[in-house]
Amino acid sequence: MSKLTAITRRDIFDILEIGASDDDDPELKYSYFSMREEEVDFLGRLFDIDSLQSTDSRFKNARGDIYQHTVNNYDWEGLWIKDDDRFLRGCSDETLLSFLAELFHPVVRNERLPWSKLLDVINELLKPDGFELVETKKISGRSVYGWRQLGDWHKVSQVQADELAETFGTDYIRIQIDIMMGQVESAPHVAIGKAKELLETTCKQVLDEREIEYAADLDFNQLMKKAREAVGLTPDSVSTDSPAKTIAGKILGNLGQIAHGMSELRNLYGDGHGKSASFVSLPPRYARLAVGTATAAARFIWETHIETKST
Repeated sequence: MSKLTAITRRDIFDILEIGASDDDDPELKYSYFSMREEEVDFLGRLFDIDSLQSTDSRFKNARGDIYQHTVNNYDWEGLWIKDDDRFLRGCSDETLLSFLAELFHPVVRNERLPWSKLLDVINELLKPDGFELVETKKISGRSVYGWRQLGDWHKVSQVQADELAETFGTDYIRIQIDIMMGQVESAPHVAIGKAKELLETTCKQVLDEREIEYAADLDFNQLMKKAREAVGLTPDSVSTDSPAKTIAGKILGNLGQIAHGMSELRNLYGDGHGKSASFVSLPPRYARLAVGTATAAARFIWETHIETKST
């Protein structure tokens, strides 16, 4: 059963035809038609075009008719492969994902055009359906891409991260969150480091907006404590005659432990300190824990700040 919906497929085909623009130069676009390879060569590495039947009686196989109509005559206009049963029309998720990943192979992509913008847009379209294109290796220092299926954790965390980025509304936070989420599986130590940075940034943003001074060299746990105090996230902020005081104290104490644990993970396995050549990163599940707790804690602190700053 296909997990890529008809809506996602439609939107992907649309962006492949329209192209994605460079931020600094909207006229500079990258689309399916920006490839450095001829279509016949590109498709020949993905499909057995020497065995696939030709739709033109003059040729014995798909290679012949593709060459005739995309090189000689050039009369197959637009993204014709999306409507061709031999290629992308009604194809499996695996076929479409492999096709998309191959578009960004160093041999195929045009480095002079904003190919990474198209990659970003396609990933945004894929993620709600549980997939993404990721770097799998490098050739001559250039990234080669494949695809992977996202687990339920990643999909839920991505939604939380996206909402947090929208709440902050800054490009810096969005970039940091994208790096963090993108490195969970491939470079857990980087994701752990970025998770800690996300909490630090959240705390500093809260303190800055409330015009509360703090030392530049304030350590992570002290910074967390100061931000929590600023928004009333301490046991003392609950009325002494409230039965919620004990429970609140435990919850907020756990929040403090999250901060402390994040700091230890950063120091031991994050990317903030020099590592020896024999360094082995933690498995991705540790990064998922770090990222999940950091995102939840940051969002909780920030939402409390928003709700209480006018009171």
